[in-house]
This record gives sequence, C-alpha cells and structure tokens, in this order.
Amino acid sequence: MSDKRSGGVLRRLARMTANLVYRDIDVHVASGPAAGRPILAVANHFGGLADGVLLVDSSPRMPRVVARDVIWKVSLIGRLATAAGMIPVHRAADGGARATNDQMFAAAYDSLREGEVILIFPEGVTQDVPHMAEVKTGAARIALGARESGVEGILIQPVGVHYEDKAGFRSRALVNLGPMIDLDAWVAERAQPVVGGADDRAAVADLTALVNTRLRHVAPDYPDWDQAHALETVAEVLLTDVDVAAPPPLQYGDVALVGSRLNRVAEPERGQLVTLGAAYRQALRASHTSDHAVATATAPVRSWGWVLDLVLAVLLLPFALVGLVAAAIPLLLVLVASRLRIAPAVRATVVPGLAMLLFLGEWVLFAVQTGQDGDLEVGLAAAVLFPFLVAALFFVVERIAILWQRWRRRRQPDSHELPALQALRAEVAEKGWAAL
Repeated sequence: MSDKRSGGVLRRLARMTANLVYRDIDVHVASGPAAGRPILAVANHFGGLADGVLLVDSSPRMPRVVARDVIWKVSLIGRLATAAGMIPVHRAADGGARATNDQMFAAAYDSLREGEVILIFPEGVTQDVPHMAEVKTGAARIALGARESGVEGILIQPVGVHYEDKAGFRSRALVNLGPMIDLDAWVAERAQPVVGGADDRAAVADLTALVNTRLRHVAPDYPDWDQAHALETVAEVLLTDVDVAAPPPLQYGDVALVGSRLNRVAEPERGQLVTLGAAYRQALRASHTSDHAVATATAPVRSWGWVLDLVLAVLLLPFALVGLVAAAIPLLLVLVASRLRIAPAVRATVVPGLAMLLFLGEWVLFAVQTGQDGDLEVGLAAAVLFPFLVAALFFVVERIAILWQRWRRRRQPDSHELPALQALRAEVAEKGWAAL
C-alpha cells in the first residue's frame, strides 16, 4: 500500500475512532489556510493515544507523528506506526543514545521539504495535571535544522487539545489551532542571525521560548484543577449571559476557550475570579441547582427544542435497541475500561484503542454472522447497517441524557436561597466581563 493510500485509510480510521469515542469535537482555527507549505505542528500531550486520534482527525493533511521509539518494540504496534508514517525519536530516559536521533531529524527534514505536516509533542510525556510540562528543544531544532538544510516557508502551528474528560467515553473535546509562527519571518526579524541551524543554541532557546508561550496560549495551562473548574464556571456564566435561551449543555469548546482566556488575566483580577467562581460553583452544588436556572429564575425561558429531541429519540428507539444488542459486548468493555483505576492519561490511550479494535471487530462479526448462509447481499447490507444502528443507540441515549440535564437545569432553587445565588452570580458576571 502506498504512503498516500495508507495515510488516507489511517485518517478515515482516526475519524471513525474520534466520532466513536467523543460526542462532540469542536475545532477552533485562528490561522488562515497554508496549502502546500511545510508545517511543524506542536501540541500539548494530555491524552496519550487520544491526542493522536483527535489531531490526525482535525489536521488539514495527514501528519507524520514524532513518537517515542519504545512503541516500535511491540511488533504489531510498530508495523502500524510505520504504516502511519510515524517517526521514531530516541530518549535518553528510554535507554536511547542521542546520536541515533540523526535519522529522526533527517526524516523530519525530508518530510518538511516535501511540504508535509510533522506533528510533535514537545513536552515529551503525557500529563495528568491541567498544565503543561516544560517544553523541550526538539521542535525548535527540527524547524531550524530543516531551514538550514534548505527547506523554505516552514510554519510552526501551536495546537491545544482540551478534554472535558479525557478518559471518558462519549465525552467532549476541543482542538484549538492557534496563530502560526512563520519561521522565515521570525529569523529575519531576529536581532542576531541564525548560524548553524539546529546547532545554534541561542536561536534554539529563543524559538523554544516562543513555542512555549504560543502553545500555553492555546492549550490548558491551569496551575491546578480547582482553578480550572472555577474559571470554567465563570466562563459558563458569561456564555449563558450571551444567550440564556441556548439549549443546555453549553458547547464545551466555548467554555474551554473562555476559561483559558480568563486564566491569562493578570493578578489580582484572576485571583478574584477564581475565588468567586469557586464560591458560586460550591453554592450551586449545595442548592442542587444550575447557573441556567439562576439566570432565568425571574424570567423563565420557554424552549420547545426538547420536543424535536424527544420525537427523534422515540423514532430511533427500535434501531437503538437493535444497536444495543449488536454492540453490547464492545460497549460494555469500553465503558469498563473508561472506569479502570489507572492514570487518566493511560486510560486515554486504552479507551480509544480498545474502542477502535472492539467495534471494528464487532462490525465484521455482525456482517459475517448475518450473512452466514452465504448470502453476500445480506452480509453487505448488515455491514452498511451496523454503523447506523450504533449511531442510533448513541443518539437515543445521549438525547435522553440531555433531556434529563435540561430538566435538572430548569429546576428553580428554593426561594430563600435564590437572592444570595443571584447576588453572587451578578458579582461573577460583573468581574468576568470586566476582565475580558
């Protein structure tokens, strides 16, 4: 199979896996198109395999991923990595010698020379905290070394990957593509000339610092989970104020973007927002209510969108029940895997990998069993029908969950609690809008 064909197959596989594992995937793009130009994409690494699936799915072109060479030690995974065009990188911590990375740099230079996309995770390791690790110099060395070797027009694309629950099944995610760094323009504007490409330590350090800054602007970079949850609560208040009639839940991508923007507010305003957001979040929980209910308490918003959801759920219910029977085993195993007591970053690798293998296997098995009497047309029809049945199952279950959330969000707080909640909410909104 040619590289082009294998890349196309792998992109379709990534898209299928992404749509299977995640309920919603928002893609926010800050840069214009860069057709044909070589791109070095740098992304935060919070979700193991999940990061790769989402980034391959959302990339305008099939990227060649720079990955630790330890995955090639497993024969099957190594073959798949090679078929995907992945580039192995050796780390001293894994027992690799620094000199062996010459092949990695050469492969990256050749790919950029061909106008391809290279994807690298400059932190080097996955993170289970809501902030990035130290950005290493590998991305800067690849970019500067490729330019020194004659590659022109290199763009560096910072990409932030945000997860509502990175280890969950049917959760939500955001891929945030920030403004690109034009390497040629950066070199031209730099006070000191770049001499030696990847060996110019000062230039590598300066470019690494720029990549670090740009990447932290598009990726989650909270000091702890408490601050992340507090600022996302403030973001929900502001987004609800924009359109209180919007059907719940809010788009996760919007909440993540506004929360990250609030996180970049200077002190002491940011500290005040964190304190208010945490207090309001705790007050909502104690009152068993929601921000939407508090926001609309004095003038309830009537929306009939739930009627369409209910009608569609009822119409698709028979297909969903068949889908439940057809996909019961892979669904159960994936749900169990998503709740294993292991590190979330590990689960974020296990869940999409297991989902891809199990649902693909069940798809083939369903088609073979349905057409087991040798009726090829019946088997092909079953193969076409299986994805629809699974999609119907997810649609019905998630619409029921949304209807339940909608009802809970409209539950009004007790009359004696409402004034305090409204006053606190008003303060959150005032400080939040002032900060933005």
